Order: sequence, then structure tokens, then C-alpha cells
Amino acid sequence: MSSRNLLYSSVVLFLVLFYCHGGPLEDRVRSTIQEVYKNCRKDKNPGVIVSVVKDGQNVLTEALGVKDKISGEAITTDTLFGLGGISALFANILIAKKNAEYAEMDEDTTLRNLFGNNKLFEKSKLRSRYATSLDVMAHRLGFKNTPYLFLDDTVTRGDPVIQRISSMKPRGRFRDSFYYNELMYSILTTIGERLGRDSWENLVKNEIYTPLGMAKSKFFTTLDPSTVDIARAYKEDDGSLFPVPFEFLKKWSSLCSTTCVLSSANDMSKFMNYLLGNGSIPGTNDVLLAKKIHRDLFDAYNRLQDPSIEDYFLTIRGVPVSRTHFAYAMGIKRGMYNNERILETADDMHGYNTLMTLFPDRNLGIFIAMTGEDKKDLFRTALSSYISDLYLDKEPWLNSSLLCTFPEPFMKGPDPDTPKVHPVVPLGRLPTDFTGTYTNDIYGKMEIIDKSGVLEAKYGYATFDLQREETTSLKFNMFPTGLIRHMFSVDDLRFREMKNSTYIEAFTVDKFDDAKFERVQPVTNTTTTTTTEKPAGGIAIPL
Repeated sequence: MSSRNLLYSSVVLFLVLFYCHGGPLEDRVRSTIQEVYKNCRKDKNPGVIVSVVKDGQNVLTEALGVKDKISGEAITTDTLFGLGGISALFANILIAKKNAEYAEMDEDTTLRNLFGNNKLFEKSKLRSRYATSLDVMAHRLGFKNTPYLFLDDTVTRGDPVIQRISSMKPRGRFRDSFYYNELMYSILTTIGERLGRDSWENLVKNEIYTPLGMAKSKFFTTLDPSTVDIARAYKEDDGSLFPVPFEFLKKWSSLCSTTCVLSSANDMSKFMNYLLGNGSIPGTNDVLLAKKIHRDLFDAYNRLQDPSIEDYFLTIRGVPVSRTHFAYAMGIKRGMYNNERILETADDMHGYNTLMTLFPDRNLGIFIAMTGEDKKDLFRTALSSYISDLYLDKEPWLNSSLLCTFPEPFMKGPDPDTPKVHPVVPLGRLPTDFTGTYTNDIYGKMEIIDKSGVLEAKYGYATFDLQREETTSLKFNMFPTGLIRHMFSVDDLRFREMKNSTYIEAFTVDKFDDAKFERVQPVTNTTTTTTTEKPAGGIAIPL
């Protein structure tokens, strides 16, 4: 072999080994992650995956822990994790692709025109007339989040969810407030399905997963967990971790746009490389989105006030380097870290915790997912900070010891949750005083049932045992049971009596936005009346 050929072969071998196994930098990152996981995270996070991309290359993927605590089977870089709110990016890309197929449509097309409905928001003529899909994507509508509606399995895609949304009353100013609302994003699911003439899952698979080579990625809504490589979610409750039923996650994510995507470390590397590009499919000349449309996904469309990240990541609070978010794009926040622009999104979804950080000016992306507990995103964000410092050629201010103690010693950490004692208190009245069907315009129907002397609240596929508090008022604690046990903290429900009477006419639920459910009166005659359905339609969207 000639010296020139020998040199060429040596260079090729070096590059193969470098990108397959990484260099000294990857070894340092991997060693730190493994040490931290062993020393302080394995009991809190049964499974963890990390991906890093730089300059179009997948430079690091790491998998630690187990898929579930029973089998003890090891996590791999192909193991699926629920993405939670990162799913919104897939929704926004899909809507952008579908809009591009119609000359008369874009993100500024009004929902009124899309749905052929002039009263989409009954409590706001302004929003009914001018709201667009961009207002949904940037959370500019001013409606408070209503996640408990995901427990009502009658709130399905299309007209049913649109009818519930139509009754909502805005809390913030139109296009001048940020109110994150997961349910509102389900409007995009309906728009995508009607424009694409197919299910949201098929559209995302065919138009995003397949072109980007994300062959392992799935959806909770169509998943058979026995046939795929998936990490079981674990939710913390009273200091212990409990497995999350796949059946619950399938129901919870049925509206899909902010909940139902599952992906792996390897597939998310491909997704980040695409996001950091210019709309073309990495490694090809094929265009997924036109350059301008792709760039517009990350423009600033809403301002953020008092972002939660600043509670623990500002220099004025004691940390050496600040991290902040100041604006919201389409499904992702814009901010700064260590004097670099970042695009960042994080979410906690019933035992899955995710974080994705993009440095568009440095062509760097970091994705972290874990099962278990990560209060206030502290470990994910600190780990992302450490990794990014190394790849940005900056001296890390964190190390394996500080990653285990953060935010200490810089500042006091969040107070630990203290289990509350709920003494057993007699009902004090006949169960029939409470039982019956109660309704609310937004939340729909909840039933109060007598279960052998214990009151049970049934809402959609969720059930709660009601236990009276030690008070003279008719205040009850709501203990999640059945499929949602351990998924939610204890809530409060307050029955209300009719004025000058002991007859119970309604109740309110704290975490249901203090919604008032009114008791349905028994039918006393057979007279029928005709009612007009709320317009929901969709006739303006090609079917």
C-alpha cells in the first residue's frame, strides 16, 4: 500500500472512530453523566437519555438506567420516551407544511375563516373575529390553561373540543399576554387533520418522521407498549416513585398536539439537526419547509414576563452564569445562556421529563429526557448548562458534585414536599344529599356517586374519593383513584347550598380553575324543547 493510501485510510478510520465513539470531549461528558447518575440520580430517575449534535453531526448519545424497575432491562439510545410539550414543535411544522400547500392559507389566516365559524370564542368577539393559528402557537389568546379537561374522554378532536373552548372566558389581553394553554393547541390537531385529510399521527409520520429518518418515533395514541422499546414513566407521589399506566397516557394524550409524541436519543439527534438547519432535510437537497417558513418558526411572537427559569438561573441570585427566557416563538422559548442565543423547551408529563436546548448561532443542540422526578427542571437545566459550556469552549461552572447538589451551594433549593395528613371525618349528612349529576359549560359533566357510604366523583375516565375536611363548611378533599392514582395531588371540592336552604345546588373544584358545577335537576315532565347547537363546523377547510 502506498504511503498516500495509507494516510488516507488512517484519516478515514480516525473520523469513523471519532464520530462513532467520540473524542476526549465526549469522554469527559459521558464520564460526568455516568458519575452523576450513579451518585445522585438513579433513585430519582430510573431512565435517562442524552443527545448532543454539533455542526450537523450527532456527536454524543448516552443512555443510563432501566426501562422499568421490575424487569431491570437497560435503556438504549433507541428507547422511546414521552416528549410531552415538545410535541408542539411537530404540530407547528405540520401546520406550516399544510398551509404551504394552499396559496390562500398561512399562519395569519383567521380561525374564523378556517372553521367557517364567526363565534368560535363566545366570550370574545375580538378573538372570534381576528384569532389565527399563530395566536394559538404563540399562546397569545389569553386563556388560562385547563389541563384537567384531558381527563374527559368525551372531549375528542374536532367539534367536541372546539365547543368546550368556545365557552372559555379570556383572562389576559389578546396578543399582549402569555397564557400557556395545552388544550387550545388541540385546535391545531383539527386544522392539520382537515387540511391533510388524514389522521394527525399519519400526517406527522409521513411528513416529518419518515423524511427525517426518525424510524423509531411513535405516538401514545397508537402505541402497543408490548411491541416497542419504551421506557416506563414513573411519577413521584409522597416521596415514592410509581409506574404510570400506559392506558392512562394513551387517554391523556388523545388530542395529541402537545402530548402524544414519543422519541429516542438517536431520533431526536436527527430532529435537532433539522431544526438547526434551513428547512432542508439534513444530508440531502430535499426541502421539508421553505427557508423563510422554517426560519419563521423561531421568530419572537410573544413576550415572557417573569419566566420560571429565572428563579434559579440568574447571577443576581448567586449562580455564576445567567440563563433567561424573554420571548416565545412557535412552541419554543427564545432566551440567552452564557452570552449565547438559545431556543429552549422543557416539559414534565406524568413521569416523563424533557428538555431541548438549541444554540442556533453555534449549531449546537442538546436533548435530555428522563423518567421519574426533576423538580422545577433543575437537574435537566443544570446538565444542559454543563454540556453546552464544554461544547462552546467555555469553562464549566458546574461539575459532577455541583450537578448533584444544585441549586446549592449557590442558593437554597425548593422546599421538599411534605405529605399532608388527612384525618377521617364523618360525612355528617346523608350521601343522597350530595349524589347526582353536576355540569359546567367548559368542563362538562361530573357525577357524585355513593360508593358504600363513601362519596366518589367520576369525571370522564377519572375517579376521586371524596373525604370531608375538619371544617364546618362542606369542603372535601379529592383523592385520585383507579387509573389516575398517584398522577395528581389531592384537590379540594366545595359543595354549595342553595340560599336559605340545605339543598346542595353546586360545587366548585380548585384545580379545575375553581369551576362551578351546577346540579342537574331531575326531569319532572315529558315536555321536549328544541335547542340550537353551538356552531363548530369546519366547512371552510377543504374536506
